[in-house]
Amino acid sequence: MDNTRNEKERCHCGLKLGFKIAKLALSVATVATLVCMVKEVHRVHRAIENHHHGHKLL
Repeated sequence: MDNTRNEKERCHCGLKLGFKIAKLALSVATVATLVCMVKEVHRVHRAIENHHHGHKLL
């Protein structure tokens, strides 16, 4: 009986650890997406400014 209980506790702990890892991975992906979005907005903004100033786009 103790063996089954220990297996259930280990499974529960493993499941909690898996969810923590998944949450961390989602947070990392969210930050990476935001960084890419900010870089793209900055690139577009710079292109618009260059266009208004008569510079050629690269």
